[in-house]
Amino acid sequence: MEKTDQKEVEYMTKNSPISITSKDFWIDTRLNQEEMDFLWGCISEENKEDYSRRLAGNISKSELIIDKDNWFYETALKKHTEKMFYREDNNYYKYYIEKEEPLPKFEVISLWVNYQKQHEFNPIHKHNGLFSFVVFMKIPTHWKEQHALPICVNSNNPHASDFLFVWSEKDSELCKRSFMLSPEDEGRMLFFPAWLNHQVYPFYECEEERITISGNIILTIPNKFEVEEVFELFSGNVYEEKKKMLEMMEVGVESLKKELKQMKKEREKEGLN
Repeated sequence: MEKTDQKEVEYMTKNSPISITSKDFWIDTRLNQEEMDFLWGCISEENKEDYSRRLAGNISKSELIIDKDNWFYETALKKHTEKMFYREDNNYYKYYIEKEEPLPKFEVISLWVNYQKQHEFNPIHKHNGLFSFVVFMKIPTHWKEQHALPICVNSNNPHASDFLFVWSEKDSELCKRSFMLSPEDEGRMLFFPAWLNHQVYPFYECEEERITISGNIILTIPNKFEVEEVFELFSGNVYEEKKKMLEMMEVGVESLKKELKQMKKEREKEGLN
């Protein structure tokens, strides 16, 4: 049974459950013309690296693109990253009230463009990292026409050409939220936690490609200090100095472990291990 995106669900955080609506799993927004022009410029760059083997998509072409000077993150992604991260009360309290650790930083670790032809699809999957996003750059079909095709018209659950989020709830059936796409969705961006499973259904009877851009964002721990921070660090007593240094080293080790774990998964996908 399909659940609505307004249903209240229990979202388990690291420390305790908090009550939110399933709609809060993602942010649905639109890019402006400048942001879209920037992404089209990234796509137009020559000699891009083939990224297909690192992705789940059953599509013919995926390429790695570069966010030059971190422009797209700073302009379009940073506000959504921080909103979603600090939406969890524990994070806001930890970093802004108690100030237990240095403010976290975020980084786009991968950014790629997908060229999807008719009959191709993306099976259900999730991403690496903390947050992910998808930008619909070019949608050559309309969901009304796709859902009216012979394979869909008599179905009680048509999905040709749709994008879906899929998740499960405790003691409940599988839940999903379908996004029915058309050319009007060009410029639309969905921003979501990387653990949220999603899939893309194939479209039919259209020779044009569907073009989308996706990326992953990770949490990084600052490992370089400004002069003022170093001065502050060594201005107290020896015990407190060493205690703070140890805490920072432990955070750095945990961050490195996460990065190595992620790299290991990517190597396994490529058959290197």
